[in-house]
Amino acid sequence: MSESPARKPSVIKKRFPWGWVVLGLAGAGLLAAMMAAKGAPVTVAVSAPTVFKAGERNPLVTASGYLVARTRATLSSKVLGRVSWLGVQEGSRVAKGQILARLESPDLAASRDQVKAQLDQAKVDLDRAEKLRSAGIQDAASVDRLRSQKQTLEAQLAYQDALLESMELRAPFSGVVTQKLSEVGETVAPGSAGGANAINAILVMADFETLEVEVEVNEASIAKLAKGMPAEIRVDALDGQGARSVLKGRLREIYPSSNRQKAVVIVRVAFMEKDPLLVPDMGAKVTFLGDAYAQEVVVLGREQVKKQDGKPFAWVVENGLATQKFVTVKAENPIGLEVGGLARDAQLIVAPPESLKAGAKVRIKG
Repeated sequence: MSESPARKPSVIKKRFPWGWVVLGLAGAGLLAAMMAAKGAPVTVAVSAPTVFKAGERNPLVTASGYLVARTRATLSSKVLGRVSWLGVQEGSRVAKGQILARLESPDLAASRDQVKAQLDQAKVDLDRAEKLRSAGIQDAASVDRLRSQKQTLEAQLAYQDALLESMELRAPFSGVVTQKLSEVGETVAPGSAGGANAINAILVMADFETLEVEVEVNEASIAKLAKGMPAEIRVDALDGQGARSVLKGRLREIYPSSNRQKAVVIVRVAFMEKDPLLVPDMGAKVTFLGDAYAQEVVVLGREQVKKQDGKPFAWVVENGLATQKFVTVKAENPIGLEVGGLARDAQLIVAPPESLKAGAKVRIKG
């Protein structure tokens, strides 16, 4: 029996640990990235504080509202009738006493002509009777009856003229037509309710010279206001128009009533200067102004003032670093907090992140 060949020993191939190498490199890269991110500057946005110069007035209360015309009317006819002529459109400027519309009135005109003819005949009869009376032919009683008849017809003619006058709609004041509520051919009637609720009204007009702002002021702030005090009016439609966007006004009236649901009081503010673009129902914001500042004042937004151990501070950028600038709060107004200890040209950090640390490097956005 032949001898079997010797079995060769198995060879175990050793592989290089590439997985551990890759994992180690990834960990080292992540650690390096974390170290780099820790030392990288934080990107922030900055803004300058609001500064009031000496002599500028202190803002006391801010309120929002709408433009309204103090002189405004919804016009309707005095009698039932059909519109035969309409002489205005939306935006038409009219003068006081100008005829705006007419109603159909052929029956009234015919009745008036009939009375006028009777009156003319009565005048002739009375003149003839007076001459006969002077000649001694006509008796006094007949002359008196003719004179009474003439006076009666004159009164009837005046009544007919008044009826015809009521078929014309005239402007009660000078102003602008803001709404046309009826058209030619439509039947209208006397309004059973006044103002904007008038039924079958013909048009609405307003005097733009009496435009003012109506705002609602919280009851807690009404004690700070007084009639005649100055105010700044910012109309939404004029936003971004430069000097035109802020108009001067004065507090004209504080209404002697309060809204129990809203706990507000209605306040009317008159314009001291106007813009031709202003029309009723535009939105506006009013800032009521108090006494003038004796010296320059720096104002920060309430969200810009933080606290550390009860001490107020603001985040600012100094020499490329985030710095806690401790301030003193002197007063409060509708814009924010009046503070001391902060330069007027300080670079305030807008919405600083919660993780921001004092001394951290920062990069200003934009």
